[in-house]
Amino acid sequence: MLEEQGRGVLKNGATKFFGWMFSVLKKSYVHIRDKSNQNKAESGKKSVKELVRKGRDLELTEYIQEKDKLKDICKQLKKQGIAFAVKKEKDGAYKVLYQRKDATLVNGAIENAYMKELKQKPSLKEILKRNKQLVEENKIDAPLKHKEIGAR
Repeated sequence: MLEEQGRGVLKNGATKFFGWMFSVLKKSYVHIRDKSNQNKAESGKKSVKELVRKGRDLELTEYIQEKDKLKDICKQLKKQGIAFAVKKEKDGAYKVLYQRKDATLVNGAIENAYMKELKQKPSLKEILKRNKQLVEENKIDAPLKHKEIGAR
């Protein structure tokens, strides 16, 4: 009899505890979800009017000539959660308008976009061509394997 009462108390207490834990977790999840949605709404590509309307310290970048570089920059800025606007000049160049507090992140994104071109790995076709050339010149005995070359 006592054992059954003990089990009932334990079962009742466990149900209340897990119900309470579930409600706490649900509230924290809703809070975090709302915060992340708020950050998403404030970041990303905006119009120039929207950025000016917010009235924060704004800054313009130098001219960006290539559209593919601009796409890379915009992609990185969006990933980092920075609010920015792209303004096209009469000569076909682009400028990025952003908040002054995000200047270091924007400069880093621009630098990464331009450095990406310099850091490109040789294609597999180029590596195989070079390998064939070395075999013909008898500098190596047998063709190197894919893993030995360090190709993609």
